[in-house]
Amino acid sequence: MWLFKENDLEYVEFYLHGKTKPHEAIGRAGTIGYLKRIHSRTDAIKDIDFYDMLKRKLDLPVFCLPDGSVTEHLRQTFKAFLKDAELLKCPKTGQDRTLYSLRHTYATFALVNDGMDIHALTKQMGTSIGMIERHYSHLTPRMKKDMFTGKRYELSAEEYAAQKGSSHSSL
Repeated sequence: MWLFKENDLEYVEFYLHGKTKPHEAIGRAGTIGYLKRIHSRTDAIKDIDFYDMLKRKLDLPVFCLPDGSVTEHLRQTFKAFLKDAELLKCPKTGQDRTLYSLRHTYATFALVNDGMDIHALTKQMGTSIGMIERHYSHLTPRMKKDMFTGKRYELSAEEYAAQKGSSHSSL
């Protein structure tokens, strides 16, 4: 993980090892704040300055249980968290949410809410265009209606007449 600044904005870049080849990814806007919050709650590192800790490249776990131990079974820990928060079942599908649901949510939000193009998303997620299209692209024309309609150029009759009149006077 590296932090870098560009145009007075701070970014976090990760080097990830997924199912296929390793790749770089950029963290969402709030990621640095989330990491700082985790840092402040982790007994093993909270007394070390956040940026100093990153420079040291300490080999410590990021996600710990409340007692400070590390789970060997992150899926079960995530499931227990969802149960405690009463979020395990999706009200729409009735299915249990899983840790993998976070990847699906990220991809769907990136495509639908952020307008991220599929090519950029494949780089960020370390997957193929075909995989994105098969599993993550739930795009419907209505979801992207503003993008599909483009910039609106409609003018009322009065606006058109005023614009037409002003263009003649400038000739």
